[in-house]
Amino acid sequence: MKPVLILLTLADFALGVLLISVSGFILQGVNNTGPAPGAVVLVLLMALCFLAPLGGWWLRARAGGWAVVLAAMPLLIGAGLLAGSP
Repeated sequence: MKPVLILLTLADFALGVLLISVSGFILQGVNNTGPAPGAVVLVLLMALCFLAPLGGWWLRARAGGWAVVLAAMPLLIGAGLLAGSP
């Protein structure tokens, strides 16, 4: 389980960095005057990308298999959003 958590941690951090790097496109411009619901979702997803792996490592010693599920949540949510987009 430890190698899976390591890979998920790297993938989640990479997804968080990607969200930060494309935030200007999502928020429409330099002044970040884009849609407010989009900004809220972006900030929540960025926080999830950085906090879920930490929670997974914390949960590893306490609940075993649920740690992998928690660490995979940002990737699962991202895949769901990508599959549901028009």
